[in-house]
Amino acid sequence: MAANEGDGTGAGAAPTVVGLALGGSKSSAYVLQWALANFARDDAAPPAFKLIHVLTPVLAVPTPMGGRLPIDEVKSTVADDYLGKKWIKKQQMLFRCKDTCDENKVEAQVLLVEGNDVADTISSLVSQYKIQILVVGNSSSMIPFTRMSSVTRTSSKICKSVPSFCTAYVVSKDGLSSVYASESESGLPSGSLVPKGNSESSETEEFIDSSISDLDDSSGRGLSGFPSLPRSNLASENLESISSVEGFNLYDYLTGNASVYANKDRRITPCTGAQSSISSQFQGSDKVPTKESSLLGFMLSDKKGSDKVPTKQNSLLELMLSEKKDDISTELEKLKLELGHIQGAYKLVQDESVDASHQVNELAARRMEVEAQLSEIQARVDKANDDVQEQMAQRLLAEEAATQLKDLVRAEVMQKNRLLAKASKDADRKARLEKLLVLQGDSYSTFTWEEIDNATASFSESLKIGTGSNGTVYKGHLNHLDVAIKVLHSNDSTSTKHFNQELEVLSRIRHPHLLMLLGACPDKGCLVYEYMENGSLADRLQRRKGTPAIPWVDRFRIAWEIASALVFLHSTKPSPIIHRDLKPENVLLDSNLVSKIGDVGLSTLMPQKETLSNRTVYKRTGLAGTLFYLDPEYQRSGQVSVKSDTYALGMVILELLTAKSPIGLPELVERAVEDGQITDVLDKSAGDWPVKEAHELAQLGLKCLEMRSKDRPDLKSVVAVDLERLKHSTAVPGLAGPPSHFMCPILKKVMKNPCLAADGYSYEHDAIVMWLCDQNTSPVTKAQLRDKKLVPNLSLMSAIASWMAQGGRPLME
Repeated sequence: MAANEGDGTGAGAAPTVVGLALGGSKSSAYVLQWALANFARDDAAPPAFKLIHVLTPVLAVPTPMGGRLPIDEVKSTVADDYLGKKWIKKQQMLFRCKDTCDENKVEAQVLLVEGNDVADTISSLVSQYKIQILVVGNSSSMIPFTRMSSVTRTSSKICKSVPSFCTAYVVSKDGLSSVYASESESGLPSGSLVPKGNSESSETEEFIDSSISDLDDSSGRGLSGFPSLPRSNLASENLESISSVEGFNLYDYLTGNASVYANKDRRITPCTGAQSSISSQFQGSDKVPTKESSLLGFMLSDKKGSDKVPTKQNSLLELMLSEKKDDISTELEKLKLELGHIQGAYKLVQDESVDASHQVNELAARRMEVEAQLSEIQARVDKANDDVQEQMAQRLLAEEAATQLKDLVRAEVMQKNRLLAKASKDADRKARLEKLLVLQGDSYSTFTWEEIDNATASFSESLKIGTGSNGTVYKGHLNHLDVAIKVLHSNDSTSTKHFNQELEVLSRIRHPHLLMLLGACPDKGCLVYEYMENGSLADRLQRRKGTPAIPWVDRFRIAWEIASALVFLHSTKPSPIIHRDLKPENVLLDSNLVSKIGDVGLSTLMPQKETLSNRTVYKRTGLAGTLFYLDPEYQRSGQVSVKSDTYALGMVILELLTAKSPIGLPELVERAVEDGQITDVLDKSAGDWPVKEAHELAQLGLKCLEMRSKDRPDLKSVVAVDLERLKHSTAVPGLAGPPSHFMCPILKKVMKNPCLAADGYSYEHDAIVMWLCDQNTSPVTKAQLRDKKLVPNLSLMSAIASWMAQGGRPLME
């Protein structure tokens, strides 16, 4: 054993490294079983097993017909598949062995390596891992007078190539076959790992090996004088007759392969009687046999240039040296008889060799036939592969088309979800506005100065969004809602009058395109409006702060929305209202570019006795409004009428078309219309205008700008109707629709009877009633409702009714 193993008694002794050279699945089983039975007995210092298998290069691949083709002649994919399966098979075999070691509480490591030579590779692993004991499998037991098998030759080569510090054991299915002791071990010292029950067998092997080697050296040829013979039962029986030792034969003696037998208690022992065995003659000698066995040595020797049995003179010489002539004569006769049997067996082998040659020729012819069939099959396989490749290409194209379709569908779904989320956000915003409108007996909410101050961060400059002639507008946050807060510049009589006028007008009217008044702080002259995200129409037309241009289709719609709001003001009961200060700065846009008219502080309430007609005017002594938008008749006479708002609308229409300053704008557009060059003055940033509709809109705006009020078209019966027609004719399919807060969150349709629920959202009455029958949560927020009371939303119902009356149409279901 290795010197570093010690006596095995110390607590810190290093475990003995035992290597198991595992070949096929059959030999692996008894190699592992024998190693576990003989080396896994030390509980204090259990050995460490190295499960070794060497994968040698594969030169041929089996075919489905049972033959084998050189690996260079097959496709790389087939070769790789075969090599992969072989690797997996060996790996599974090693891991099964490792599982067995784990069950026996023995540490084991799997070493699956590749190498050109098994013996050299294992020798390298022994040196690398300091393997002290190597167990090699030998799957076939040797039969007398037969050739040594390839497995036996490999086992022998492995054992002879291992380093000197390693002891090698050759194990067959019958047990231990031989031992190759290391140079550091002249024997087996106490405390070292020794196969249980085989120590005497090992000594016998060493004795016989040394005897045979001396015999070979003295004779010069050993067994080379005998031809290689197949296994013969007849030869075995005759050879057994010359041995008086049970289980021992001449071939085993001559080759040194019978040191250990299946029965581990069986060993070579001397015999008594007149006929002494060959082994009995070896007792008392370490090297060479005695005179009584010299005859056997002469028979097995072969003088140079001779391939026959010893001559009579040599035999007589041995007989003269023998002390027991009678016994030797008997043995000589037996050997002669055996020689005759061996010669007959040799003749039989030659006949069998001839038959084998014929079979080889037949197999060669069969191989050519099979190769031709394989070529045909390979051609079919190649054609099938080409078809498969073509089908795969078609499949890839189909999958690519399907992927593109899925991407389009996914993009549409994402766009729809974004629109739904935006609609939900708008509905939430409108619901909060509606919640602010649910007042306690007043027409508007009243806020304290502290609330106004907190909402504007003490009127921070960063929150200022505009400054007008009457006050400054700030962005604020009240009741979880973004609002616009207008603060008067002073408390003089004029500002107070404008404040009261706007509060009176907006507190009692509601329209989708009029800026909604949410509340006020009368003590400080503050008005609270809904917040419009996109600011004024003037800012957007001039694209201030880098904002995008308004598309032309939205400009047709905005013109109609402004006209509808003016018609609503002119038709209010009991007193019609004239705005008097319509301009792009007073038209505000929300996040959806929906327009709403604001700043009605200069509005005029017509007396109830006056009938609103084209000739009806209202006398005022002072002018109010903005230059370029003022009615020329109003400037000359101070007489205001509904046609004054019509004039201002005409100027707004021309600005929507051109996005130019109002100075000299009517003359510029009029020349373009007369020359048929309306496209020269249109705002190019709005997109590709429809020329015909743009020309009609320009003509309508110029008619509204007539100097005399009687020459201007009627706002309700002509202007609003023409604008609505142009809006519908230029509407983009899929974009038109009602305002989002007109839609019921449950039914997704325009509401007919809206009701306000406890969550602040408005729903169709029948839909929310059915929802509350078995639910107590909000359909929008999913939060618990504090109660199930429903309040009719009359203001929203009025706005929806007005929208429907002015040509609004609900979305198609």
